[in-house]
Amino acid sequence: MKLPTAKKRKIALIFSGGLGDTILFVPLLKALKKKQFHITCIFYSPDKSDCLLDESLYDVKIHIAGKIRFLLFAITHTGHFINIYINHLAKGKLIALAASICSYRVTQTGNTLLKNTKSRKHIPIETDFSDAEQNLRLLYNNQHAKIKNIQDFYFEHPQYDSTVIEKYFAKSRPEYIVIQVSSGNNNTPYKNWPMQNWLSLLSNLCDRYTAYSFVIIGDESETVYAEAFEKTAKPNCRVLIGKTSIPELFSLLAYSKGYIGLDSGIMHMAVALKKKTLTLFGASNEKLYGYSKLDEINHRVIATSLSCRPCAAWKNANTSRVSDPGSCPDFACMTGINKMDVFTAAVNHFGLK
Repeated sequence: MKLPTAKKRKIALIFSGGLGDTILFVPLLKALKKKQFHITCIFYSPDKSDCLLDESLYDVKIHIAGKIRFLLFAITHTGHFINIYINHLAKGKLIALAASICSYRVTQTGNTLLKNTKSRKHIPIETDFSDAEQNLRLLYNNQHAKIKNIQDFYFEHPQYDSTVIEKYFAKSRPEYIVIQVSSGNNNTPYKNWPMQNWLSLLSNLCDRYTAYSFVIIGDESETVYAEAFEKTAKPNCRVLIGKTSIPELFSLLAYSKGYIGLDSGIMHMAVALKKKTLTLFGASNEKLYGYSKLDEINHRVIATSLSCRPCAAWKNANTSRVSDPGSCPDFACMTGINKMDVFTAAVNHFGLK
């Protein structure tokens, strides 16, 4: 079948979330590429997550900072696209207006009372679909939107920099594991494991497995934790909290043995880079991603069996105990995760010797 001209196959995706939300678009980007669409990725987000996508996933990449610039972009690209795809995260009148200006059609997921029209299509949320599958429903029906292979999330040609290893490890190139001890820019206590537990875990790992290095990462809002880890003075521990850019983190993960941490964008990044992950889940719902279901050998989840979790989710939230996860009196879903269970899981999962 002869395809329409390139001009008639120009579509765009709007990215308004963080690192993890960007990676959850990868299966959709791959599907759009297979259909030979000309893809423009529009990043309207304060997070610099646009650096993650390699050139095999898009044709044009644009980062727009500020409402006025976004509106100017739309006006100068009036009717430029045949379709703009938006997921449930891209909320607000500005995004809706800009999308309708620069595209003949807007396709968006999310529960809404608005009716479908010729220029706008709303796709309701499916409760049993993962986030990435929900994104795929922008293009496919329910049957074809189901993800059956973890490889759908993999970056085909990730662009990383080997000089980052030299920067942080000098001339040595040890085997190392990346560890993230805080999630959500330190604003989501229901995702975080107690710091004393992390300190205990790190001490055990460093003392017993001296052939490996353990790299502690985090952003600038979490530098208070750096002091606690630096006091351990372990020679095979590198504390890089608040010291790395997102591209540097990307490269560090690319050369690592894998990731130990929490529900975060860095965890998603590790999956896309084909790295083993050991993730502690508290109030958030691991089923929204489905990594451990698709590949339980490489992606291990540790979570308690409390009947009140998961209470932090944009869909299917468990409100039997609290309606707001931040108001939980004890965060028992995280504090109840045993230190030795995590240590044993880390040793076995990464084959430490």
